[in-house]
Amino acid sequence: MNEARLLARMQHRNVVTLLGYCAHGTEKLLVYEYVAKESLDKILFHAERRGELDWKRRYDVIVGVARGLVYLHEDSHNCIIHRDIKASNILLDDKWIPKIADFGMAKLFPDDQTRINTRVSGTNGYMAPEYLMHGHLSVKADVFSFGIVILELVSGKTNSSFNFDPNNQSLLEWAYRLYKKQQSLEIMDPTLSSTKAIDQVAMCIQIGLLCTQADPKLRPTMQRVVVILSKKASTLDEPMRPGCPGSRYRQRHSPGGISTSGVHQPLVPPPGRSP
Repeated sequence: MNEARLLARMQHRNVVTLLGYCAHGTEKLLVYEYVAKESLDKILFHAERRGELDWKRRYDVIVGVARGLVYLHEDSHNCIIHRDIKASNILLDDKWIPKIADFGMAKLFPDDQTRINTRVSGTNGYMAPEYLMHGHLSVKADVFSFGIVILELVSGKTNSSFNFDPNNQSLLEWAYRLYKKQQSLEIMDPTLSSTKAIDQVAMCIQIGLLCTQADPKLRPTMQRVVVILSKKASTLDEPMRPGCPGSRYRQRHSPGGISTSGVHQPLVPPPGRSP
């Protein structure tokens, strides 16, 4: 019923369309538009099908999901936080257009607040640390999950069960360490080796790391992400250590918060850890 109420008034090419529903007795059904390619995870994390997703299609998924989230956060009748953005909740139609789906855990967000406290609900590996640890929910929780999805699309690996590199506990940690060594392209899925859009891939890796910053104030809004993705060249902030779910973080506030120029105060790392 929560999903039906939320989707009834929404219409966007990157949000799945609800055609109807039934809530009669024990019959509880949701009827969606037909989505031929099913969910992103069934292709991206399938060794024999991953090749169907060339870089152009992956980039189009990144842009489409970003636009869908801008609609949910800013352009729909009410601000909606999805709370469970992940590859299995992104559906692909016959033209490979991505559609955000599964709004069973979505939450309406009050217009007059920047965050709310709520019971934690989501998927391990995709929840922002401030939400997982303290129940602090804001649109930046969706931004964090979106950043994970970007890195999964680039690497072809899932963050929720990452075991590719024994020296790194998560896809986030692996991507950040390679980024600091100026070797970020080493996370790229080998099936993308023939792509000519290397600069675009590198930009998406940096965006993914910026979206997963430990301090939610350092993450860009989805509107900012769409603007960056729509430009051929853009100056990006330097990402700090990402906020791996379950990790501790502290915030350093500037007098006026985050500047409009995009220059951020650095993250103060937990004791005993270097940035």
